[in-house]
Amino acid sequence: MKQVPCETENCIPILSSCVIWNGGENTFLDVCDGISINNVIWQISNKLETFSIEDIASFDIDALVGICGKQAPVTVTTLSVLNAIKDNEICIKDFIDELSQQIVDLSNASTPDINLKCFLQTDNQGNNLSITRNSLDQLFVDNLCSDKLRIESLESAITQIQSEIANFENTVSVDELSFSTCIDPGSKPTSSQVISIANELCDIEAALGVSDDISVALGNTPGDLNTEFGAIPGWLATPINLAQNYGNLLLEVENIRQRLISIETNCCDVSCKDVELGFNVIFNEDKTGLIIRFTSGAGTNLPADFTDEGSTGTIKDKNGNVEDFTLTISNGYETEVSIVGLDLTGDLVVSITAVIGNDAVTCEKCLSKTIKTTGICDFCTVCVSGTTGTVVVIYDDSGGSIAFESFNPETTTTTTTGAPTTTTTTTVGL
Repeated sequence: MKQVPCETENCIPILSSCVIWNGGENTFLDVCDGISINNVIWQISNKLETFSIEDIASFDIDALVGICGKQAPVTVTTLSVLNAIKDNEICIKDFIDELSQQIVDLSNASTPDINLKCFLQTDNQGNNLSITRNSLDQLFVDNLCSDKLRIESLESAITQIQSEIANFENTVSVDELSFSTCIDPGSKPTSSQVISIANELCDIEAALGVSDDISVALGNTPGDLNTEFGAIPGWLATPINLAQNYGNLLLEVENIRQRLISIETNCCDVSCKDVELGFNVIFNEDKTGLIIRFTSGAGTNLPADFTDEGSTGTIKDKNGNVEDFTLTISNGYETEVSIVGLDLTGDLVVSITAVIGNDAVTCEKCLSKTIKTTGICDFCTVCVSGTTGTVVVIYDDSGGSIAFESFNPETTTTTTTGAPTTTTTTTVGL
C-alpha cells in the first residue's frame, strides 16, 4: 500500500504516542500490552539496526555449501546466505531421504552379511551365534563409546605423564651409584669401579693373553684327541674357549690316570692261584649260631678285581643233619649262620664251596673246617696275678652267680659268694 501524508487524505491527526499497543507480549521485541506505539516502533528499529550492523562477511559460507558441492556466492550477504541455506536444505533433504531408504533396506535384512572377526561370539559348542542389524549397530556403538572413554583416559594419562616428565627433567638429579665388587670390595662410585675393573682386565689379558692369543692356543689342540677321548662323557669335540679346553684337559688327565692305576694294579695276569681263601669260626654268645669270618689273618686275600660269584656252604652235625647257607666272600667278609636244630654234642663240620672270579676267569675252591663242641663250659675264668698272690674270678652264665677266690703263697684262703653249680678254677702261682 502506498504511504501518503495524512493531510492529503483529510485524516484526523492522532499522535502515535497516544496509541496503545494491545497486540500481546512479544519477548523478542521486549514489548507487552499497554505501551505506546512509539516504544514498539523504537524496539523494532533497534532490532533492525542491530541486525543490519552484524558482520555477515565473516560467515563461513564454504562449510555450508560444501555439503552438496555448491559454489559459494561471490558476495556474502544476508540474501546470498539465505539462498545458499535454501539450496542446501533441498540437497540435504534428498541426501537424508536416500540414507533413510538405505537404512530401511539394511533393517529389512535379518542377519548382516559381514565378517565380525573379533566381535564374533560362539555358544558352548563353539557354533557361531547370529546377530541382527540392531545388535550389530549397538555393538559398534558400545565399542565406540568404550574406545572413546579409553582414548580420553589415555589422553589424560599422557598429559599427566608429560607434566611429570617435564618436572622430572627440571628438578630431579641422580647421584652416581656406589657399589662394591670382588675386584674392589670397597663401596665406590661407578666411575671408580669401572677404572678398577678395567685395570684388572688388563692384568688378566697380560697373564692369559688377549683373545687372539687364546684363539691361537685353541688352534694348536691336537686333532687326534677326539678320536681317543671323544667317547668320554662331557668331552667337547670343538672347545671354543679356555674353560672348555681346560675341561677337556681334566677329562684327558683323569682317563690317563685311571689307565696308570689299572697298569699298576694289574701289571701281571692274575690267575686262580692268586686267590687266597681262609676262614675261622666262633660261636655266638648264646651258642645258637656260628660266626664265619674271612679275614687276612685267617688267610683270605682276594685280588682287586675278583668278586664272589655265588659261593655256598653247609654245616653238618654228627648225625648227618645239614644247615645250608649262602655267602658273598670278600676281604674281611663276616656272616652268621643259625645252628638251631643241629646236635651240639658232637663235632660240627663247616664246608664252603667258594666261587670267585673276574671278567676273565672264574675260580672254585672247597674249604672245610671241623668245629669242636665238646668241653664247652657255661662260664669263663679270668685270672689276675699280683706280687702277693693270684685272684680268680669265675662267671657262671647258666646260673648268673659269681665265685671269687684268692690264693696266697703262704696262707691260702677261699671266699665264695653265690657259688655256681659247677666250678672249674685254674690258678697260677707266684
